[in-house]
Amino acid sequence: MEWNSGCIKAEVDLFNLACRPGKPIKHPLILICGNQTMNKILTIDDAEHYGLKQKAKISLGRFAAKAAPRRAKQLMLSPLSAPRGLRDKSIMAFLKHQARLEQREEFFEALHEDFWSGQGGDVFAENCDHRFEQMFLEKQKHDFEQLLKICATRAPHQIVEFGCNSGLLLNYMVQQFPNIKSAVGIDINRQQIERNRQADHFDPRIQFLTADGVDWVIENAEPNTLFVTNGGVMEYFRRSRLNLMMNRISAHLSPAIFFAIEPNASDHDLENNVNSIPFGEELSFSHNYKDLFVTNGFDVVHQRATTFESWKMTATIAVSD
Repeated sequence: MEWNSGCIKAEVDLFNLACRPGKPIKHPLILICGNQTMNKILTIDDAEHYGLKQKAKISLGRFAAKAAPRRAKQLMLSPLSAPRGLRDKSIMAFLKHQARLEQREEFFEALHEDFWSGQGGDVFAENCDHRFEQMFLEKQKHDFEQLLKICATRAPHQIVEFGCNSGLLLNYMVQQFPNIKSAVGIDINRQQIERNRQADHFDPRIQFLTADGVDWVIENAEPNTLFVTNGGVMEYFRRSRLNLMMNRISAHLSPAIFFAIEPNASDHDLENNVNSIPFGEELSFSHNYKDLFVTNGFDVVHQRATTFESWKMTATIAVSD
């Protein structure tokens, strides 16, 4: 796997989060919230170029890591998406830079997990439900129509969505498929799952769980399931873990359908480059989803790209018999 070298220009300040319609969250792991639209689609190049301020933070972090090696090691093993204090902020800037140069996928996956399981993910979940209507119902309408046609002949018995957030999509999908007997919504953010469990508007066939989505699918999923990710979920997992999950599904849980709507970097050459590459300011992974599915035993029966806010979204439907 080859990544282009570079640095990160995003600042981390979770405690200045603002997530109101028309106002962006000022955090590298949530670039947009509310109804604001950005014209520039996120790229790999965004993660490689940075200004003088970020250069200074990385240089300061390099010095701080040498001065406090024990703390630097702690942050490398358990990275913080919202570090407090100048020392931790600068060390994290340096560690992200180093992790990118050294292609440490596990570091970025742990960084994303820290964000989404904590306050940042909770703020996103509470304030960004507009994405269901503005992205899925409007932008992904054609893709969902294709999914309905495919499911009409395959009739899955269960839906599993990981990264279910507030459950709007899962509730909608359960109501669209009359043969569905049960549905599971999985999210790593415990507070969001508790809100879902306490709500009274969900279809009674839905169960909400706090878990790592990949681990849960590998350990608990059943055959004849429609698996769903929407709006960016697999982008936070390293490719090796996704390979394990996809191989498990195709080898042991067929028949299965996978409906994934995930972002890609606009400058990722998906025709010629199968690598998973960090992109944008949050440094999530731009995976080659066609390659991900095909190399793990699926047939890709539909794929289409569209744009939403600052993302290029790729909708993929893959089946395993």
